[in-house]
Amino acid sequence: DDVKRNDIKSAAREAFAAYEAVAMGHDELAPVSNRGVDDFGGFGATLVDSLDTLYVMGLREEFTRALMYLKKRDSALSALARGEVNRDVSVFETNIRILGGLLSTYDLTGDADVLELSETLASRLSAAFQTPSGVPRSFVNVKTGHSFGLPWVGKASILADFGSMHLEWATLSARARNPIYEAHTAAVFDKIMATPVASSTPTGLFPVLFNPETGAWVGQKVSFGSLGDSFYEYLIKCWRSLDALHEADAWRRAFDAAMAAMKTSLLHTWKTSENGERFAYVAPLGGDATSMEHLTCFMPGMLVLGGAEAPTQALAADYVQMAKDIARTCVAMYTSTPTGLSADTVQFVANATSPTFTVRKSIQRPETVESLFYLYRKTGDDTYRQQAWTIFQAMKRNYRTSNGGWQGIKDVSVEHAQGDDKQQSFFLAETLKYLYLTFSDGETMHLDEWVFNTEAHPFKITKNVTTVEAAVAM
Repeated sequence: DDVKRNDIKSAAREAFAAYEAVAMGHDELAPVSNRGVDDFGGFGATLVDSLDTLYVMGLREEFTRALMYLKKRDSALSALARGEVNRDVSVFETNIRILGGLLSTYDLTGDADVLELSETLASRLSAAFQTPSGVPRSFVNVKTGHSFGLPWVGKASILADFGSMHLEWATLSARARNPIYEAHTAAVFDKIMATPVASSTPTGLFPVLFNPETGAWVGQKVSFGSLGDSFYEYLIKCWRSLDALHEADAWRRAFDAAMAAMKTSLLHTWKTSENGERFAYVAPLGGDATSMEHLTCFMPGMLVLGGAEAPTQALAADYVQMAKDIARTCVAMYTSTPTGLSADTVQFVANATSPTFTVRKSIQRPETVESLFYLYRKTGDDTYRQQAWTIFQAMKRNYRTSNGGWQGIKDVSVEHAQGDDKQQSFFLAETLKYLYLTFSDGETMHLDEWVFNTEAHPFKITKNVTTVEAAVAM
């Protein structure tokens, strides 16, 4: 759909131009106060996050300027990667946003300088793996190599963080022909699989916290939302896309076991009081069993990928049906608000007519449009395109600022809600990219040729796969 795709492309051009004008090299744009802000170590997160989006959308002038800026020796990223700046950075955020963005740019362009920068950066992050268990700590100083955990989780490492690195590090090892990076993260997977969980934790699922010093799980909370989400996503993406794992069925078995346990223990049905309509949702285990985060809405896309090459045709069909059911709930989280945008967390309360908004902000998250993209590619059902377009129109009404930047809003239940003065780097990396691809033809970033990391950075698939679209006849 050229008209809709070009409208989304214009939004990306506009958002990047606003960033480029006043925040180039900073992590993100504050579009109302019209300045750059650094929340991720000052690497230039939006700059790197935007590269492959600009390239895929054909915005080559913007892409060339961004890449030239990034490759300057005095750029913030170059200095940080060389260890010239004494700064603590999140291993996870740097991995998915910066390393992921660099690797995707290399796969799209073959630029050797970008690959060299990727390896230089990863060598700085490697110090975080120097723990008794081999599981990395959450933060590392890129100059000194000192690593540490976060006080608010008792210095434990977070499953979604240390469990969502193998796709990038195995890809880097393959491109740089240096096995050390893949060895780090493969050892982490082995450690996860070998470490016992509490007897009350369903087989196949894992607590969201791990002590890297003792090598033991901490607590019993299980989540497909914050703290747990992308670990499960990477089980299927790593197995599906990496040559080194072609015979490593442990990743596939781990995914299928996790989905079976999720279906039994975390998947719930909520019925509206008005007409008895039923909605499927996924709640945390060891938390509020009536709630679901918007973050969890990545699951339909993950399940679509799980349906390809599933062990049985029946299981493949079950995954796709669950994907449809959860996505329907995620869309309802948008349509039930005055702004047409989903709250960050909702509750499914008995005897209510619609979901209850518990965390009311909307910060430009991609998960629902990501899943609609996968479902459209899988089924060809135009309903998913229509839903994605409706969501984009709501974003355009609520997020767009007068100077061209886009910002989140603080309360989805209020029309003309106050903005949060923050243009998220993932808005360009993920949200707009998935929307654009939803309205592109199926050959653009074909799912049998490219795999998207959890920040939507595409890597070239090096394993022979069965087509996603043909895996289950719909």
